[in-house]
Amino acid sequence: MYILIIIYNIITVFSTFFQGELCMNYKYEIINYDKNLPAKIMYLDLSSETHKTELHWHREPEIIYVVSGQAECPQNGETRTVEEGDFIFFNSEDVHLVRPVTGSRVKLVCVQLSFEYMRMFCKPIDSVIFDVNNRPEAKPAIIDVLQKIAAVDVENDDYASLLHISYVNKIYYLLMKYCICFRRASNSVIIPKRDFSYAKTAIAYINENFKREIPLDEISSVVNLSPSYFSKYFKNVTQVSFSEYLANLRLENAIQDMLTKNSTVSAAAIENGFANVKSFITQCKKVYDCTPAQYKKKLLNR
Repeated sequence: MYILIIIYNIITVFSTFFQGELCMNYKYEIINYDKNLPAKIMYLDLSSETHKTELHWHREPEIIYVVSGQAECPQNGETRTVEEGDFIFFNSEDVHLVRPVTGSRVKLVCVQLSFEYMRMFCKPIDSVIFDVNNRPEAKPAIIDVLQKIAAVDVENDDYASLLHISYVNKIYYLLMKYCICFRRASNSVIIPKRDFSYAKTAIAYINENFKREIPLDEISSVVNLSPSYFSKYFKNVTQVSFSEYLANLRLENAIQDMLTKNSTVSAAAIENGFANVKSFITQCKKVYDCTPAQYKKKLLNR
């Protein structure tokens, strides 16, 4: 029997603040499963005031179902607003993020699927991508299953995991029966609509080195592009400039240090790559419309 881990009140997308805790994770995301687990399910309650995310990707496919509110979901350079009662599907290594629409809250169910589990039923699963939106046989049925997952009383039902096992297996069935739309030879490569390889390399490098100065010449040389071309490419792919991405990354880490380490504004700024305190305050006002000290107080008083 496969027992499903149900994770309560966790946010694993990037730079997420939830119930007073700031969870940082800006890299290629590795979804760890025990050998007998078919999926990971998360129940998320996000606020646009405190939830800041950065683009990320992972090997495992992921489904985001909107229980209430609206979610804004950039995916491979295009942004879609997902309405209540609908879902979005991220294929393996899709560059994406999930955030509430500005000025709102959103409740979500996130289901991260396991390649190893699917391999038991579909040996060439690594050579498969799924097309959910253009499969009328599957999408309504998947929504029905996601609604049932959202309705499970995980806190009070001792046997909730049995329901989740059943529902997740139904999702696997629907995906593999109806939504496999492209197979490639085991030694061939899928040619993506847009080349995200440079962006992934650049993001990984930025995430590792944001605490020090990263000139444009340096980051562009990492991916062997000219500075001018890299700037246009990065903005086109991620929908944010290199400098803005770097500043936001430093901001979220600095705020985290103020919350979790009780760092001063000055220490948080310098330790997270800001040139000076003024630049930290300026970026905080730009993003949160208040100073770092005011924002910290606001979060602690929630």
